[in-house]
Amino acid sequence: EVINISSLSGDVRTEFTGFTDLTAKARVMEIVREKKRVAIALDRSPFYAEMGGQVGDSGTASANGQTWIVTDTQKAGDAFLHYLRGDSVPEQGEELEVSVDVARRAAIQRHHTVTHLFHWALHEVTSPASTQKGSYVGTEKLTFDFNCQALSQGQVADIERLVNERILENEAVSTAVLPHEEVASRDDILQFFGEKYGNLVRVVQIGGQEGSLNGYSMELCGGTHTRATGELGLFRITSESAIAAGIRRVEAVAGLVAAQQARVDAGRIMELAEMLNSPIKNIEQKVEQALEQTKKLEKQLKSI
Repeated sequence: EVINISSLSGDVRTEFTGFTDLTAKARVMEIVREKKRVAIALDRSPFYAEMGGQVGDSGTASANGQTWIVTDTQKAGDAFLHYLRGDSVPEQGEELEVSVDVARRAAIQRHHTVTHLFHWALHEVTSPASTQKGSYVGTEKLTFDFNCQALSQGQVADIERLVNERILENEAVSTAVLPHEEVASRDDILQFFGEKYGNLVRVVQIGGQEGSLNGYSMELCGGTHTRATGELGLFRITSESAIAAGIRRVEAVAGLVAAQQARVDAGRIMELAEMLNSPIKNIEQKVEQALEQTKKLEKQLKSI
């Protein structure tokens, strides 16, 4: 996404408060107008700006009885740009009450936390050599790119099982901010070695004792996460495919999205069973019989 920040002052800095709070009082530092959009830069914000594959937050900003809809949040230098719906904007210097869309944030961070669980399970089922090459974390799904051979159906099932087992254990998800030099040499803490880190880094840990860095999943990550794995509800892998030479992509869903997709899939199977006039438990056999009958009819037609 291309962001035009030529009109944004270089000294504008936004303090992010969204790890612990989803509402805040914030002051409008600058207004940025692009060709088709307008955004406001705030001095502090609970809105997560799109980074590290996680999409930006949406929500509302209010003042003096007027409410603006925040449709997206992007990072520009040290400032967070909050894009507003329509052309109306608050005044520069005005103090606002800002609030993140709680349900949307929850859906996003469920997909983010389960991405870490998937990464752990992928190593358990394949090998630690299967390294992450990219990801997308949104409301409706997650994608995870990694270097590996194609996963077999059995491996996909094993990964799903491991992740869902960890979800049922309801392990705590904790974070720790530490000097990078303290964790840079630790092989048990996943990090992108080609990425530049600051003096302080944030470690997201699943399992173990908070602050002890002894969880079964530990990664350097600046995104938002659930408080425990139980909040993820359900995890399902929906597809696995190649996107480049030696690079695979998994698409998956968690939480309410996964439950809704499971219900849709079950509905399709029931409809298919009705079409074939077969109990669901015998549907595979009925399909095989139908395919065999089709082959016989095709042979008969060719012989005419």
